[in-house]
Amino acid sequence: MNTFRKLGAATLLLGASGVACAQSSVTISGVIDTGFGYTTNVGTGTQSKVGMLNSILGVSNVGFRGKEDLGGGLAAVFNLQAGFNPTNGAQSASGQLFSRNSLVGLESASGSLTVGKQWNFNDDWLVGSVFKGGYNSGAIFKFSEFDAVSEIYNNTIKYVSPEFGGFQAGAMYGFGEAAGSLRTGQVYNIGVKYSQGPLFLGITYDHEQDGTASVASNGSVLKLTTLGGSYSINALKLRLGAAYSDVSGPGVFQSIPSLPTSRKAYAVEAGVDYAFTPAFTGSADAIYRKNTTLSNDTKVYRLLGIYSLSKRTSLIANLAYLSNGDGATESLISTNSTAIGGGYANQHQTALALGIRHTF
Repeated sequence: MNTFRKLGAATLLLGASGVACAQSSVTISGVIDTGFGYTTNVGTGTQSKVGMLNSILGVSNVGFRGKEDLGGGLAAVFNLQAGFNPTNGAQSASGQLFSRNSLVGLESASGSLTVGKQWNFNDDWLVGSVFKGGYNSGAIFKFSEFDAVSEIYNNTIKYVSPEFGGFQAGAMYGFGEAAGSLRTGQVYNIGVKYSQGPLFLGITYDHEQDGTASVASNGSVLKLTTLGGSYSINALKLRLGAAYSDVSGPGVFQSIPSLPTSRKAYAVEAGVDYAFTPAFTGSADAIYRKNTTLSNDTKVYRLLGIYSLSKRTSLIANLAYLSNGDGATESLISTNSTAIGGGYANQHQTALALGIRHTF
């Protein structure tokens, strides 16, 4: 009996040591971003609105991120993020629990390979560093043709290389999941960035196929090229970015609404950030959108102030003004109009948002 007990104890010790070698960690984190806002020319296009906002700079979410050391420099990773609306506790995307990330994969010195629901490289690299984020706050990706500047896609496999001398590259492919056709509904996104010292540069290309097309026609295509850069000088950061959208015709896309005809458009954003104090940073942005097919344009001017009460909690003030010309129907906050862009032709909007943002 003593021999059996000793063998059992040794087995348990060996099992425990094996568990200890395969180190793993799970982190719970999230963001709560909310406040209240005032917007002109909503509803019928002539009314103003005061109310609570579910997000100012980004969608509130809670997430679980994990990593397990598999040995030999290889690790398993996962990331699950559930978006929610703080004003009522509802899911930010109806029927989607993990609407902000749902992925699992492997990481090593050769890069990372992940599968699931994932953000494109525009959002990974350019939003925040070049293009200011925000919802109903004057972000470039809220324009009808440019939502893919920040988009998350279903059924994807994504590779990100390690950094070499400041350079990093990546590729993502999304399966359309259509029987009998690989092209229908497929998505692919490639990108390269350079980040060294005060300089950041990035360029990406998105290609998205119509998800309802017949196998014979393969449907319409959305092509988006995005590039931008930033340069920091002490407390000052200068930003400049541009995007070109080419939609060949009507179709069902993951990123943008269906358009009745083919459209081509470009958008440019110039911005500056300045840290007035360690706690307070102010930003100013100007965005110009031009639809060359319809010959209409939209301008957005935006001021943003962030005051940090601590490392995790900040106060936010955002003021944006949108101006439509030549029949454009874009909006900061959607009206009762059914037009693409959510606004009325040649309508102007002013939106003020004041809120609090807490990360954990």
